Amino acid sequence: MVRNKTRFFLLILALCCFSSALWAKVERLRLMWYDDPATQAVVGWDQVSGSDPVLLLDNADHGTQAEGYAFSFDPDVVQDAKGMHNHFVHLRGLRPNTTYYFVIKDSESVSMRYYFTTAPDNAGERLSIIAGGDSRNNRDARRDANLLVAKLKPHCVLFGGDYTLDDLPDQWVRWMDDWQLTIADDGRMTPIVPTRGNHEESNRTLVDVFGSPFQHAYFGTTIGGDLLRVYTLNTMLPAGAEQRDWLERDLRSNQNVRWKIAQYHHPMRPHTTKKWEKNDLVVHWAPLFERYGVDLAVECDAHVVKATWPIRPSFGSEGDGGFVRDDLAGTVYIGEGCWGAPLRIADDNKTWTRASGSFNQFHWIFIDKDKIEIRFVKTDGAATVASVDPNDRFSIPRGLSVWSPPNGDVITIPYFRQPMQPEADMLAARAVIDQAPAPQKGPALKPALTDETANWDISPQLVADPHGEVKVKYTVVQHCDVVVRVVNLDKREVFRKEFKHQRPGEYLKSVWLDKLPRGRYLIIIKDATNRRLLRRFRLIKR
Repeated sequence: MVRNKTRFFLLILALCCFSSALWAKVERLRLMWYDDPATQAVVGWDQVSGSDPVLLLDNADHGTQAEGYAFSFDPDVVQDAKGMHNHFVHLRGLRPNTTYYFVIKDSESVSMRYYFTTAPDNAGERLSIIAGGDSRNNRDARRDANLLVAKLKPHCVLFGGDYTLDDLPDQWVRWMDDWQLTIADDGRMTPIVPTRGNHEESNRTLVDVFGSPFQHAYFGTTIGGDLLRVYTLNTMLPAGAEQRDWLERDLRSNQNVRWKIAQYHHPMRPHTTKKWEKNDLVVHWAPLFERYGVDLAVECDAHVVKATWPIRPSFGSEGDGGFVRDDLAGTVYIGEGCWGAPLRIADDNKTWTRASGSFNQFHWIFIDKDKIEIRFVKTDGAATVASVDPNDRFSIPRGLSVWSPPNGDVITIPYFRQPMQPEADMLAARAVIDQAPAPQKGPALKPALTDETANWDISPQLVADPHGEVKVKYTVVQHCDVVVRVVNLDKREVFRKEFKHQRPGEYLKSVWLDKLPRGRYLIIIKDATNRRLLRRFRLIKR
């Protein structure tokens, strides 16, 4: 009897060992998106044992039957770093919005089957994105947030840096072990778009751990065709100089993109007194955000929770910390990194702060052609939260805790914004009849500027309506011909309209700009007869 029990125990032990040997010793998998996620992805893993690994890929699911996969890829990069034997395959030429299945086969065995979906390449596909950062200390909180990634099934995660405390090998091994919780039970992987924080010793960390092709750790990512451009910036490099120049060039060349989001580590105006203000970011980046229409900025580092109203830089006496609220042309700033790092007290609100707090959280962002929606998800207790339906990933799952401050649990950024209060000079009318001149009130004539585009940031803001129509208000002092010019950010004229024989008085004119592409412009209204400047407006064409 004893002999039979011993044989049975040895049989069970042998079966367990055989079962565990079925999988290749491949651990700590990760999937990255960089510049073109509709057609490219980077797959990384830690090759613990075995040799000659290859990644087998197909858009059909063959499970662990290695011979069924159509494509085979050798690692492009093999790098021993941070306690791992990292292998990276840079996949190119993929189809947009397509699910790919893969296994990793080596000299010993075949891994379990994983899968991912490439980004859509058209603006008609709604996006779900998780954004946050600072995961370095509290593993329980970090693991909760990671588990919610698997359950919410976003298109990607924008991660704002400070992954570990000291950038040490044992810390990275634990971080990657915890990151496996973002992989769903069925093998679904969520791509990460990684940012550098101040706890990463150098840019090299992102190259070694995430297979980044960008040595300076700043880059742009287009998702959904012309729907979204994400700017990953590096606050550990100078904000000016080369990085600022690259940012402006890229913003200028992508004015056709509907939405723009920036992610970076240090907040410009942290909402805790325990952190320094980042004036260099305010000087070099915030004006570009306003000029080129960056809609949302995701910040980290301070370990508090904050959301602002739309704000723009203003260095006059009316500003608070160099910003004023502007619901038409402002950027919404959210943050500030609570993925498991020690929480701080949010004790430095501004006049333009929408809400603030202190709890473990990340941001859950929905994006479509009409609006951006932002929710702050409390990540503690993730085990009790249900998973979203893969075919309905925009419904709030049972058990999910969403922050609900007094002004609401959803921040909505509409594509066509309305001003805070009615202002005649800032309204864009859909159908306007040219008004006859009102009695002239006698303002002094303004001499023509040598550079009519100088200091245009101080001009009033106009927003064209969905049909491209905008109305401009100006006053004629002397009988003249009036010229309305529109110039782009390169100071090149892109539109001109003349109004002949204008009598003295106030005018409200309708101007059609439906042929202009989306972007930022300056409207210049001149008395062409007397060579006098009548009015200037900044224009947003969405």
